[in-house]
Amino acid sequence: MSGMAALAPALVLAQDATTFGDWQKQCEPTPDGRERCYLVQTVQAAAGGADKKPVMVVIVAYSPKRDRVALMIDVPLGMHIPTGLEVSTAGAAKKAEFEQCLVTGCRALVTVDDLMLNALKRGDATSVTVRGPTGDTLVLPISANGFAQAFEKL
Repeated sequence: MSGMAALAPALVLAQDATTFGDWQKQCEPTPDGRERCYLVQTVQAAAGGADKKPVMVVIVAYSPKRDRVALMIDVPLGMHIPTGLEVSTAGAAKKAEFEQCLVTGCRALVTVDDLMLNALKRGDATSVTVRGPTGDTLVLPISANGFAQAFEKL
């Protein structure tokens, strides 16, 4: 995983942030004067020490107009693009292709159904599986610590 840590995705920090366990609610103004909020979790490399580097950023967005929840998952460059990624929780798994790669990393979009949302709220183990730069399978955990409280405020 050390190769992944060197190529960490970047995230622009929003103007307003509140922390709930391992999740942060961030809000920013929209062009029409409203506020857009989302939940963010930065997953760091498992290596010990003070030099932990982010290896994945998970963003949860809720669209009230569409009544839809989505995960935007950013991983570093170098992942195996054709394989995409897989989000697994509570016996359910969803595959997603990478939508876009920029200099900061690659992003996949996963629509969250009720099964996955409820699993996150309950605190069930959730992970993202990707194929790394050397062909190895990497399983990155998403912490549910604070998710239910954060989502309630979304």
